[in-house]
Amino acid sequence: MADQTSGNTSAGALKEVSFYVLLLGLAFVFFSAVRNNTFWHSSDYLYLLKALSIEKNWREIFVIDPLYAFQPFVNAVFYFEFRMFGDSATGYYFFNILVHSINSYLVYRIVYTLLADRTTAVMSGVLFTFAVGNYGKAVMLVSGVSDLVITFLTLMTLLLYFLNELRYGGRLKTWCFAGTLVFFALSLLSKGTSFSILGCMLAFNLFFRAQTHRRVFGPSFLVVAGFALAVLIAKFTIISEIPGKNEFGVSGYSVMRNYASYLVRMVFPIHTSGLVKGSGPLVRFVYQAATEIRLITFLCILSYSVFGFIFGNRAIRFFIAWTYITVTPFCFFKFPADWFNIRYLYLVSVGFVMILSSGTGLAARLLYEKAWRRFIPYLIPLFFVLLSQFIIQNLDRNYEHLANSPEIEALEIQFYDEYNKRG
Repeated sequence: MADQTSGNTSAGALKEVSFYVLLLGLAFVFFSAVRNNTFWHSSDYLYLLKALSIEKNWREIFVIDPLYAFQPFVNAVFYFEFRMFGDSATGYYFFNILVHSINSYLVYRIVYTLLADRTTAVMSGVLFTFAVGNYGKAVMLVSGVSDLVITFLTLMTLLLYFLNELRYGGRLKTWCFAGTLVFFALSLLSKGTSFSILGCMLAFNLFFRAQTHRRVFGPSFLVVAGFALAVLIAKFTIISEIPGKNEFGVSGYSVMRNYASYLVRMVFPIHTSGLVKGSGPLVRFVYQAATEIRLITFLCILSYSVFGFIFGNRAIRFFIAWTYITVTPFCFFKFPADWFNIRYLYLVSVGFVMILSSGTGLAARLLYEKAWRRFIPYLIPLFFVLLSQFIIQNLDRNYEHLANSPEIEALEIQFYDEYNKRG
């Protein structure tokens, strides 16, 4: 019996490793356009200059300027990349793809942990690999590693928290809860994600009470929340001024408008940009009706959200809540400070791909006796995969032009002046 159990465990582990390798391969193929890219965004060079300053003095990891964010863990990761890849952009992009594939696997694990439905979990992981709902912008910036690493820490924190609640009854003295605190602590040393993490924990506690048989504000959540509060107080004690506070706005109209716009961009990412102006007649034709399409899309999203909360199962309700919770921090940016940047949808899109996967799987099962027609529901996720690849290819061409802009060339000269002084 022990040998059989060991054999089953080994076979299961092999399947998991094989699936991750598949996701990694799919990610490299899907983002093959970045293999010959250079540094093209101003934040890329700011990160490189930051790495040079860290090389001179390691305490620079904790200095906010010039990136206007307290993120020592991200700074340390980027410095590690700098030591590995120097001024070769290819290595940075491959590292982005590697982290993205790990995040895709974590999406699969989270969905499977909550649903115990491997089909939906696999489809969620694959769709996230194909950047459905976020369209890969975070992967296609060297500095996008910030979003990728923060998402990795968030997903790891939540996965371990969910496992601890479901398998270990929310006990505090387990390896899962210890891991939860470790990854949560690292997330607090990055850009602020504590709201999203705590919000998702509360949503899980609420919608999965029947499975956990625990209070919404249980001991494990209170420990994590108390830890977050202590770190927040320490941050404000050390940091005299909130970075980038002038970029935030709290007017009700602005916040609600941003909510609607971000949610719509997961489904309809086309907006005024060089990408639209440089695209073919079909894209420009579609953009002519962009206002009407956005309005219809928003009404569909709103209707589905209400319908899902009323009639959906607990998993659907949770991932709808996930979508709204994780998009909230970005809805307080004022125009035009990086307004509606689709790279911010990277974490948000986890909820979108799960809902899309779940709906597709359910529709296919309802049609399982209808011969070829049972495959029709899969056309919807296929459409989003093709849309994502279209956006990625056009973004790549647009970035090649931006890399030659005067602003980027000036930062490039500044970086190489400092880089060549290293001797």
